[in-house]
Amino acid sequence: MSQNNQDFDQAARTAGLVGQIGCVTGFASIIIIGIAFAIGRFLDSLLETNGIFTILFLLGSFPITLYVIVRISLWALARAQRSLGSQSDANLKDITKIEEETTT
Repeated sequence: MSQNNQDFDQAARTAGLVGQIGCVTGFASIIIIGIAFAIGRFLDSLLETNGIFTILFLLGSFPITLYVIVRISLWALARAQRSLGSQSDANLKDITKIEEETTT
């Protein structure tokens, strides 16, 4: 039964991590695309062009957005793995301590 609880806790932590990554990357995407749009519109109004800078900046923002999404996801995954590694070390110590108590 204890294994089921640990599996459930692991699944809940993973779902929480995925949700956090989705929110952070979505927010970062909106910020990057919004900045690109604002700069494009500003340049279009300054130079009196018909939206060419807006289109160019929006198209240029997509590779930047993808790069940021990948970097945030990899950072969060590495952080989660470090956290899980320390938790599994603590669990192993607890199991070893229980085994020592039962054998003595």
